Amino acid sequence: MYIYLDVVKQFSCAMCGACCRRDWLVTVDEASYRRNAEWFSERERYDEFQKAFVRIEDRRGPGEYAYIAKGRDGGCWFLEKTNICRLHREAGHAQLDGVCQTFPRYPMDTARGLELTLSFSCPAVLALVSRTSPLAVLRSAEPPLSLGPGNAVAAVFPGQQQAGSPLRYYFELEHHFIDLVQHRGLPLGDRLGLLRETVRAIASLTGPAEPGQGLNTIIRTNYERLDAFAVPQQEAHVTAEILAEHFMVNLIFKKLFYLYGLQRTADFLEEIWRKLRTAATKPGGLEQVKALIMEMELCYNHDRKALLAKPAKPWTARPPRSAQGQGNQPGQHGGGSRQPGSGVFLGQ
Repeated sequence: MYIYLDVVKQFSCAMCGACCRRDWLVTVDEASYRRNAEWFSERERYDEFQKAFVRIEDRRGPGEYAYIAKGRDGGCWFLEKTNICRLHREAGHAQLDGVCQTFPRYPMDTARGLELTLSFSCPAVLALVSRTSPLAVLRSAEPPLSLGPGNAVAAVFPGQQQAGSPLRYYFELEHHFIDLVQHRGLPLGDRLGLLRETVRAIASLTGPAEPGQGLNTIIRTNYERLDAFAVPQQEAHVTAEILAEHFMVNLIFKKLFYLYGLQRTADFLEEIWRKLRTAATKPGGLEQVKALIMEMELCYNHDRKALLAKPAKPWTARPPRSAQGQGNQPGQHGGGSRQPGSGVFLGQ
């Protein structure tokens, strides 16, 4: 089964070159390193290979065997002035490392199947989600795109959680949390407040028994409360609040509640909204919001430990100077770069 946000099938690279000029180091695993060494050697270009692929000798994480060097302009070694990847043009897609084959796609290995979304740090993705209609979760027996094996950046298997943990019902909770965030009958801040109340109610469930019945009651009560707030007609133009909603739905679909805990993630989403709401009041508010979303997504992908830390002072995102990419976090593996519904009730 393939489960993905609807924008995944709509995405195509705009060849803007932004991801190839980011202030990060794209790391490659040993297999990719040796595959490229062979390809360049066969063409008597091994000197170029040695300049382009730099071995990491110490403090490397899983899958970090080498990194791709920067050109004189700060962009990737293989980026041409036309924003075309020279390695892709000469050797084909299969020759690229896992990060460049996958980004901005974000695949996750879960108990339901392969789940896919996109990174909002890509300008083409942000343009795609700059729409008024809510993001939708789709399911299909056929993959929405072609991906190589071993590229999943998160592993989510709720059945492995300890008995009595609400996260054993994670997929039902994710569905409900997305419903809460997308209910436009309430201002976004109120939706996040209800989400926070829900997380606290879940945390209050105690006892040796499985929490399914208690979770059912919490979810059913929430839907009854939401029924009192009519959803207005769809906005004619995208707003900062709509973009923030899309961003948060994408983060929820990336399994933050599972990977980092219910309360921590609820606090994080409220902090995001506080930052975006402030950005929206500045001149060129919507563009300010878009820029901040891209910045926060970059920080999530490459320095999420700092981003998710509960701030003692207001947090300011910074593009990282090196990165370990989308892997090497709790529940993840591999190297990388240095819908609203009517409710799903849990089984009794």
